[in-house]
Amino acid sequence: MEKSLSHWKAEHPLLFISISMSIGYLIANEYYNDHTSSNTAIALFIVGISMGALICLPILTLKKWKEGIIILCILVSWGCVLYLTTHSQNLMWLPYPNGIISDTRIWMIQKIDKHIIDKEASGFAKALLIGVKSDIDKNIIKAYTQLGIIHIIAISGMHLDIIFKNLVFVTGHLPRKIFWRLLELAIVLITVWIYTFIAFASPSVVRASIFFSLFFVGTFLNQPKYTLNCIAGGILVILFFDIHSIYHIGLQLSYAAVIGIHLFYPIFYKMLPMDNPILNWMWSNLSITLSAQLTTLPILLFHFHQTSTLVIISNFIMVPLSTLLLYALIILVIIPNQVSFSIHLGTLIQSYINLLNRIVLYFHQNPIGTPMLLEMSGRMVAGYYFWLLFVYIWLYKREAKYLFYSLVIITLLSLIKLFP
Repeated sequence: MEKSLSHWKAEHPLLFISISMSIGYLIANEYYNDHTSSNTAIALFIVGISMGALICLPILTLKKWKEGIIILCILVSWGCVLYLTTHSQNLMWLPYPNGIISDTRIWMIQKIDKHIIDKEASGFAKALLIGVKSDIDKNIIKAYTQLGIIHIIAISGMHLDIIFKNLVFVTGHLPRKIFWRLLELAIVLITVWIYTFIAFASPSVVRASIFFSLFFVGTFLNQPKYTLNCIAGGILVILFFDIHSIYHIGLQLSYAAVIGIHLFYPIFYKMLPMDNPILNWMWSNLSITLSAQLTTLPILLFHFHQTSTLVIISNFIMVPLSTLLLYALIILVIIPNQVSFSIHLGTLIQSYINLLNRIVLYFHQNPIGTPMLLEMSGRMVAGYYFWLLFVYIWLYKREAKYLFYSLVIITLLSLIKLFP
């Protein structure tokens, strides 16, 4: 954590902009119900007032905290404007590119069906690689959902992360001159977005693509690599294209997981340093799982009122195994049909998928895999995140007062739960 809040805020501008505008949007959604043609006039009036205040701000000799409050109010007002101008239709939209994208998807489906004969295994492979879920068994989907590992089947940041890292590894061997760097930028961005459209441009994969695109463009421009800025920038882009997605549970879980991994993973990982590479890899995987579960748990309880008792164990085991499967499927698609190895690889992948699904079904049918029923209200969720914030600051700064604050919050939450 940086030396001061002002310093930290200056290095994460997109984070504060996106949070402030989101607050303004939520306030307008809560209290503004008159959806008439006057919305545009009201929005223009608010923009005029806020821009006037922004222009006059340098002239006024205000204290820093007063100036900060005015800027916060301006950003919140812009969030209200965003609500007024996008309530009935999105501010921006892009046409879905058919043609070569559809042909590529059909070619990938045909190749998977040809090399993976078993219908259930083939359906699972298509769902994992390109997001085609029409052929996957419903019992498998239910098992993965109740064990808290449905994100393995859904195309998400995990899939883009594998493609992105391998692309960057390959293109990283190009010369570092400006022409080759521009070529690397074009190759990475085009490949990432082609895969996004092949996967039907589902919201989860679009979010991941926006994040990686912002990160890689920022790296190309030699900008500081602040992950929270990329996350906030992705939220802003999504709000401009689909403002109503702010309520989508998928968006909430995606960003909660990414923020949790970004904040807590380094702390957990450094708690238990290991020299053994296998144990070190296992601890790293467990740290990622714990970090993601810490920040996504209240959202799951708020929406579904239940969580799996095996969620940490199932993620710890299944995420690495599914990652290995994804690598194998990518190799299968890349290898030409004329190579005999592709036939053997398809048979091996089929057996591997059937084994994974048998393991998941076993734990799902076992009594220990029964979902645990819990409920969380909106106030409890807010309290939980305040508690988690103080826990994070305590773990990072090792100051006892933050531990005390977290204990006070968890005590109040317990009392609210006991005496509703």
